[in-house]
Amino acid sequence: MRAPTASIDCTDAPVDAALELAGRFGRGDRLVVDAPACPDHAHHVAVEFVHPVVAGARPLPALVASPHDPPGTGDCRLTIGHDPIADLTISDALDDAEIMRSYHLLWELVQVCLEHPGLVGVAAGDGGDSTGFLYPFLDASESDEAALRDALTSSASAKRSESGDVATQALDRNSGEIESVAATICDAVAHGGRVFTIGNGGSSTDAARLARTLRRIDVDARSLAADYAVLSALANDLGAGRIFARQLEAFARPGDVIVACSTSGASANLLAAFDYADSHGMVAVGISGYGGGGFAHHVGVDHCLVVDSTSVHRIQEGQAAIITSLCQWIDRIGART
Repeated sequence: MRAPTASIDCTDAPVDAALELAGRFGRGDRLVVDAPACPDHAHHVAVEFVHPVVAGARPLPALVASPHDPPGTGDCRLTIGHDPIADLTISDALDDAEIMRSYHLLWELVQVCLEHPGLVGVAAGDGGDSTGFLYPFLDASESDEAALRDALTSSASAKRSESGDVATQALDRNSGEIESVAATICDAVAHGGRVFTIGNGGSSTDAARLARTLRRIDVDARSLAADYAVLSALANDLGAGRIFARQLEAFARPGDVIVACSTSGASANLLAAFDYADSHGMVAVGISGYGGGGFAHHVGVDHCLVVDSTSVHRIQEGQAAIITSLCQWIDRIGART
């Protein structure tokens, strides 16, 4: 068990955190993520490592902590919140964009570390496989840790700066539309409407976070990506393209609002949900990157909030800033009415 002072803060010490986690992965440990106050972030971390968005990156064992399945002795524990005995921590007092930025950087830097197995303590005979990483030709006996740390520090600084710029630009670009969406949601709620949020993969956790935040300010909101039994049943019987439209058939009414989160704006099941919303009197909002993708041109999308980036991580961080701003506007408008 770690001493209280031994936890590594992923935000303040991203390089130390990445080196620690890469070494733990190399020795066969799992990453177990706990986020009691914001479980959507824990699920986002898990999907980042198990199903990475970057082509060529290998899946790594990460799962959400469960009281019914306590971590094993060999697990590396990441807590988003306060946990003095965790191996890695991220403060949940940070805003959502900064929390996300911290674990995105952790993933990105871990990938670099795993290209240098000899520098993360994973060599032949150490219980790891020095030939099983992204670049198996690298020498497991390499020893220039200072150079690796410098490269990681430079990378982290550049990515943080880029992320902050993208988020600021996203808020500036969408400021008027964010206010308009907030007013639309407040009007819908005032007339008995509800908000349904949807998304796939990491974007499903953005949808869950939006629904969670809206509920905190007394907006009736539900994530349609949250029920694994419903999702798997629909995907198995009807196909992945119908998993959201079918739920709208069951739950939605004219006047409700649907908000879809996507990095690409191209997911067929989100576009199918917009088709349903358009033909059944719902208001549709898209939050996307890559110029808006299919969201920007879909006849059923009433409002499109776009993050101008082609990096999935930077898009998601910009979207987190948009979601925070949107909920703040809804709270302000609701307080005035």
